[in-house]
Amino acid sequence: MLHISVVIVNWNTQDILINCLDSLYKNTNTPFELFIIDNNSATQQAKNQFHPLLQSKHNCDAKILTEMDTEDKESLNSGTGKIDIIFGNIATKYENVHFIKNKKNMGFAYAVNQGILESIGEYVLALNPDVMVTEGYLDTLFEKINADKAIGAISGKLLSMENKNMLDSAGQTVYKNRFARDRGHHETDINQYQEGCVFGTCAAATLYRREMLLDVKLNNEFFDNDFFAYLEDVDLAWRAQTRGWKFYFVPNAIAYHQRAVSSRALLKKIKRKFWGWRNRYLMIIKNDSLLSIVVNIPFLILCPIKSIKMLRKRRFIQKRRLVKHCEVVKWFVPYLLHAKQKCAHRG
Repeated sequence: MLHISVVIVNWNTQDILINCLDSLYKNTNTPFELFIIDNNSATQQAKNQFHPLLQSKHNCDAKILTEMDTEDKESLNSGTGKIDIIFGNIATKYENVHFIKNKKNMGFAYAVNQGILESIGEYVLALNPDVMVTEGYLDTLFEKINADKAIGAISGKLLSMENKNMLDSAGQTVYKNRFARDRGHHETDINQYQEGCVFGTCAAATLYRREMLLDVKLNNEFFDNDFFAYLEDVDLAWRAQTRGWKFYFVPNAIAYHQRAVSSRALLKKIKRKFWGWRNRYLMIIKNDSLLSIVVNIPFLILCPIKSIKMLRKRRFIQKRRLVKHCEVVKWFVPYLLHAKQKCAHRG
């Protein structure tokens, strides 16, 4: 049985995708299958024209390319197959690669869900194209999670691509005010975060147990499609915490993250801020206490359609809760701790 499936969502990041794949294949000994889901990247050379493709089992608006023979790969690489030349090169260079091409940008959550649904691995590595893993990253995560059935997801230490002495993520933290951030983000790495359980892990390079994903899914969604992008990994971790799953951090598995490569233009930055603001409230409605919902009634009024959808999802989540709310919120820390940590660890 194939133990690991790797899912990469691509949106205008083709130029750096090869670096990500090179690091993954070079530094991984455990066999895996790879799914690349493209969200209608602007540089694709042919729209709605495909080399022999199979329909996706789960989405009629997407196409999936799989199991090409040598002749097929050469045809793609020459451009006659009318699919983006970069993906043709990937299909030629690497084995066991599958592509899903969406007709429009469906968002990260939707696209990674497609990859999870199509893949067969017992574990699923969500990997951003702007991440480069070091030797043994995936092997280490696989060994740890496979040894403890209570671990639902596991991640290593993510360092900044621009400053390799600076932390990008050492797990995720949620504050008492319900703002979430990557633990250690922009702190100088002095090995201040030790191996152990965390509230959540960054989906840029997290290995998820499929059993956990199936346990927390809503309407055939693992990550919430309504989030589109940002905080969907925190939301999934929150749901998993209510079901008693552990999230785990391993500091000796190291990867480098460039962060937000596909959304650096001003308009995209504004959208990113909006999604982060909105999705915080969506998380609260779905997962938090009734008191928190009452406190945030103004948001429900501003975004009634999304709020109603979240209330419906909330009913399902709360009905299946195994861990009391008071136990989950023990993970939440005072926001003042954020400022203290930044002062203590910045070089």
